[in-house]
Amino acid sequence: MIEDYRKARKAGLRQVRQDVSAGRYPYPPALSDIIKDHGYQGEVPVGVVEIDMSLIAGTRTQGRQNSFSRGFLPLLEEDSEFAAKWSALIDSQRGEGLREPIIVYEYMQRFYVQEGNKRVSVMRFLEMPTITANVTRMLPMPSDSKEYRIYQEFLRFYRVCPIYGITFSEEGSYERLAIFAGQDLDHPWPDERVVDLRASFGSFAEAFSKRHGESLGITSGDAYLIYLKLYGFELAVCASPVEIADRLGRIWGELRVTTNQDAIAYLEAPTEPASRGGIISDLKGLYKNRFFPKPLRIAFIYERSPQTSGWAAAHDRGRIELERASGGTVETTVFTDCASDEAFDRAVERAVAEQDDLIVTNVPTQATQALRAAVMYPQLKVLNCSVSLSYGAVRTFSTKTYEVKFLLGALAASLSDNHRVGYVADSPVYGTVAGINAFAIGVQTVDPHATVYLKWYSAKDYDWRRELAESDVRIVCARDVPNPGNPDESWGLYLVEHDGTEVHLGEPVWEWGRYYERIVQSIRDDSWQRERDELHDRALNYWWGLSSGVMDVHICDCVPARQRSLVEIFKQSMLSGQTHPFAGELKSQTGLVQPSGAGRLSSMQIARMAWLNQNIVGRLPEVRELSDRGLDEVVAGGVIPVNPTLAARREAKR
Repeated sequence: MIEDYRKARKAGLRQVRQDVSAGRYPYPPALSDIIKDHGYQGEVPVGVVEIDMSLIAGTRTQGRQNSFSRGFLPLLEEDSEFAAKWSALIDSQRGEGLREPIIVYEYMQRFYVQEGNKRVSVMRFLEMPTITANVTRMLPMPSDSKEYRIYQEFLRFYRVCPIYGITFSEEGSYERLAIFAGQDLDHPWPDERVVDLRASFGSFAEAFSKRHGESLGITSGDAYLIYLKLYGFELAVCASPVEIADRLGRIWGELRVTTNQDAIAYLEAPTEPASRGGIISDLKGLYKNRFFPKPLRIAFIYERSPQTSGWAAAHDRGRIELERASGGTVETTVFTDCASDEAFDRAVERAVAEQDDLIVTNVPTQATQALRAAVMYPQLKVLNCSVSLSYGAVRTFSTKTYEVKFLLGALAASLSDNHRVGYVADSPVYGTVAGINAFAIGVQTVDPHATVYLKWYSAKDYDWRRELAESDVRIVCARDVPNPGNPDESWGLYLVEHDGTEVHLGEPVWEWGRYYERIVQSIRDDSWQRERDELHDRALNYWWGLSSGVMDVHICDCVPARQRSLVEIFKQSMLSGQTHPFAGELKSQTGLVQPSGAGRLSSMQIARMAWLNQNIVGRLPEVRELSDRGLDEVVAGGVIPVNPTLAARREAKR
């Protein structure tokens, strides 16, 4: 009816005015103009399929473009023949539906109408989600662009799972989607799998659009992958549209953090409680926190056990110290050997059943599991011990271990009699390279002629002890904590005597109990909530160092007094702010990082550095050289690139 046309035309004219004001082309673009400068390889008939209305981008050729707004709403006068035909079409759609498929060309997963512009216009006005179309694909010319490579991945995906509309902005995403679904891109998917994915993604994309997800700068496909990562494919596809919309709301904060250019807030010192303002408020706070506190319940979920992992043992000592110091105001529970998703989820379910307030996880490889728990149970506070991971619902905590490594490097150089020092690192993950470089800079500060020989625990099939011995390296900085599985293995900084005897010289010291006390205090005095309110849409990363009292360096009595004094002098200089390992001139193996007189690197630059100092002999390992454990750690938060497909497979294996 003509009244519908009046409403549609009014909306179309409004669209045109808005586009003109914003400097956008106000009419549907023509595919002939788009490919004019690029050309195309050829045409491939796809057949009659149901396509998403949101993917119709324009017309096949120039012609009646000016008859429609950019969104395909009509613009011609209401007494025109065009208006009469449009009105007849909408009456037909309401009466019996538009059965004749439109004819479209697909280019880079967008559709351009050859025949059926008015039918598209009617369906857009009626807000219909899909339309039947006879599709011909126009293959783009080969190029080295990211867009072309992603489209080639889509073509592989479409051959095994014929669904249009799932678009991604990163390479490897279609393979990740297939892995989540338990499929691949080489064999046709079962029909029921295709139907499940089409329905699930359709509901998700609709909910994403209603929340104006396009404003986040990611596609609905990108967001859907995050959804699948947290909920799993089976749980995701069996959800109703209402459940999907609810879950999208729960992970919306994660999507905002993911797309935030300044995603991580590094909190480099404990937040001080807000001033209460008055004796009455002080008394209320004292009453609340001292006299009748509700015990804060904390669940510690360890990937391994303190009996097999020195790192877990160090955290567990901190847990015990926290409970002892709390005077009964903190109660803790421990869950060990929770590496698999099943074991981790069971621990979380028990923690929720026991009404725990906080969950603490102690390695970066638990970060995704921790995030899933935080999304599923928003009443929980969740911590993960890692640095520089960007999650909204999970706060990360770590120490500036590089500060202590600088001190150990200075000590190592002062004790070496041949200008050679060794360093054995764990895995090339966030924070580790900073420790390596700080150690090397500490060495360089004391002995400009010294060389640091770098080896890796996480590299497979090589003997780093033999290689260091062959290089005549006798001062070695090894693993930071003792290995419960091999208590005789040297750790920390040690000296290899000429007869092969190994003498322990010093090591980093973590005061995890004190760290946890400060976290508990922040929850009690509402600093935790204030930090969230002030730094919304950012991942909160507690990254504390020597000045916070949560870590220190221990030097053994066997070290000569003058060398112990040297370490103390450097330590006090760091505490006063006069010395910082990453301030001033910095040179990597390949050239100048920053000139003399420059300030310290930013927290992000330190946490995620992937260069090695000029006095280091060695390199970062390649993915193919890593052990299974090292690969898992790099997938969780590494500084070397990992193929997205390989990363997805590692995640799925858990």
